[in-house]
Amino acid sequence: MSDPIPGGIQRTAILYQNANQDIILIDIPKSIAVAQRRSGILLSSSPLEAPIPLHDEPTPEKAKAHKARHLLNPDLHADYKVLIEQALAEICNHVSGPWCRPRQLMAHVPKPGKTDMHIDDPEKELESRLREWAALGESKGEDSAFDFQKMMASLGTTSGPNATSSGTVTHKWLMSYGPAREIKGDAQRAKAGPQSGSEEPWMAFFHNPEDHALDLAVFGSMAQSPEYRFTIPPRATFFLSDSTHSDAFRASFRELTDEYTLPRHFDLVLLDPPWPNRSAKRKGAYEQVGGMPHVKKMLLNMDIDSYFEHNALVGVWITNKEALRAHVLGPGGLFEKWNVGLIEEWVWIKTTTHGEPMFNIDSLLRKPYEILLLGRAAPNSWTTMAPAPFIKKRVIAAVPDIHSRKPCLKELLEPYMPDINDYSALEIFSRYLVAGWTSWGNEVLKYNWDQYWASAPGSERSSADTPSR
Repeated sequence: MSDPIPGGIQRTAILYQNANQDIILIDIPKSIAVAQRRSGILLSSSPLEAPIPLHDEPTPEKAKAHKARHLLNPDLHADYKVLIEQALAEICNHVSGPWCRPRQLMAHVPKPGKTDMHIDDPEKELESRLREWAALGESKGEDSAFDFQKMMASLGTTSGPNATSSGTVTHKWLMSYGPAREIKGDAQRAKAGPQSGSEEPWMAFFHNPEDHALDLAVFGSMAQSPEYRFTIPPRATFFLSDSTHSDAFRASFRELTDEYTLPRHFDLVLLDPPWPNRSAKRKGAYEQVGGMPHVKKMLLNMDIDSYFEHNALVGVWITNKEALRAHVLGPGGLFEKWNVGLIEEWVWIKTTTHGEPMFNIDSLLRKPYEILLLGRAAPNSWTTMAPAPFIKKRVIAAVPDIHSRKPCLKELLEPYMPDINDYSALEIFSRYLVAGWTSWGNEVLKYNWDQYWASAPGSERSSADTPSR
């Protein structure tokens, strides 16, 4: 089932799906736009036209020496390979054109060289700002310096960077919100939405209670401060918080769920953990200290299972290290600790626009696929879950997009929900919001930033509102 966009038009990101729904071709940017119920276009990177050669492929001897750390079980890889090749052949028989929709590309941002010259990189600036805003939320109520300034302001003292001449405390970051620009032409919806222009102190958590999108602006309190604009999908909730600060998440989660009477347990919980890997190390994307045992411990400390509804569907993305798979499915692994039984495996094969795997599928260094492990949580507190007798496998093909973007699976996961129109979902380590879902992560607003979006053809949005890089 596809989500409606403003105007009531149904859209889908699925380009091909067989009758058994176990072979699927999906468009990544469109899957995110559809899940957000947006009429705009998510800016992308150039689609891959040909496979990428791997020049640093290890010798078989070297690979064998490091098998425990780097290689997937050969038998399991052989099974995946057969499934992938069959799926790609079937899609080729039904899709004659490119394996993705036409893309609107992001403007190129120069990469810093070996000089000290400053390079303007809006994406890096946003990532830095998101971490700053997350830290403000995590330290709220615990920052003694802030409390001291507030006390001094209440006594009429005007000194200090956060105090004004009237004795009130100012906030470094403020926010305002109102009906999204794409629906402002609908007078009835605009009237139902919150008042535009009202300024509030920045909060690292937010819920959109409306059936339409909201524009959220975050800006500094000082003159000439930058402003960042985000579109919050209908009924979406976000918590901008680092996973290592689960106490801050729990506190804000209780506050927001009390205020709006939101569910505290979820029918669907989806995670894309920051598993250590060579690419992440090169890009500096995640903290790598401690490796996989550290990430597993972090996940267990988050008490994620306390948010499961009975019979919840739980999905965890993994890469292709055998040791990592064991951290999730092995004895003492996450699924055992959470009392979740494996039921399905979804294989995302990254392809070119012509349907070829992104890399040589038999590469000893990198595999052109990632795995989503899907499990069921227990129906009650006394049932011990075990893997299903038969683990169903599905293959999802998609042309890769900007680094770290995965296909949004809302359209594929909703048929598993008890009521497709009334279910609760939590996505952890998310980089974008989804209509009706709750999202938690330290970059949770990244792909809701206006500069990642362009107007759809025929949109009423003015050229002045069109994001630019």
